[in-house]
Amino acid sequence: MKTILLTFLSVLSIQFAIAQGSKPVLLVSGKALNERNMQPVDVDVRVVYEELPSGKQAGIARINPMDGSYKIILPYGKRYSYMAIAEGYYSVTNNLDVSDLNEYQEVDEQNLFLAPLMVDQVVRINNLFFKDKTAELLPESYFELDRFVEFLKLNKKIKIELGGHTDNVGGLQENMDLSLKRAEVVAEYLKKNKIKADRIEVKAYGPTRPIGFNNNEEGRAMNNRIEFKVLSLDYKS
Repeated sequence: MKTILLTFLSVLSIQFAIAQGSKPVLLVSGKALNERNMQPVDVDVRVVYEELPSGKQAGIARINPMDGSYKIILPYGKRYSYMAIAEGYYSVTNNLDVSDLNEYQEVDEQNLFLAPLMVDQVVRINNLFFKDKTAELLPESYFELDRFVEFLKLNKKIKIELGGHTDNVGGLQENMDLSLKRAEVVAEYLKKNKIKADRIEVKAYGPTRPIGFNNNEEGRAMNNRIEFKVLSLDYKS
């Protein structure tokens, strides 16, 4: 009965929003799915959507626990990121640009994927940017860092390794030092935001584990990255 009521209220709110004046909106729908088996996630899941580039939260929706479905409304004139959040999972972010929207539209089958956390799992932290060949974070990185902080606060039992990686431009030792400094910069940001230091280890990989070719700009950009590895799922403070 509770699920039916929530679904009914969600439909009413969508109809109300669509009926408001002439400002167009985009209705986005899909499902929150376990990335490993493509089945609905059977825990409490929220869909959070935020304005870009500010990172200001625009709204939160709950999924239908019966089938994992969700619906969100994005007003015109902005770019948005949105993702499903659940304890024990790492979220993959979607983005939509509705800055040029001029009429009501619907977009369906926008599935949101959540990766269940496992020991030794390695995940690239997307959208972290450093000034060329330095450990100085560029301003557009802080949106992703804040999201990562919230992920660690939600998943209080995981301990991680932050691994720094670089391209192969320059000497080996130079790149090993740079990758360590970059990982340390990220670790310090997490600690400043109340993530306990003993939940974080840092490691330098330099250019030794490329995921792209170093002979072009795109490949080098892929290799300059920060990853986290799950060391433990039973951290106790």
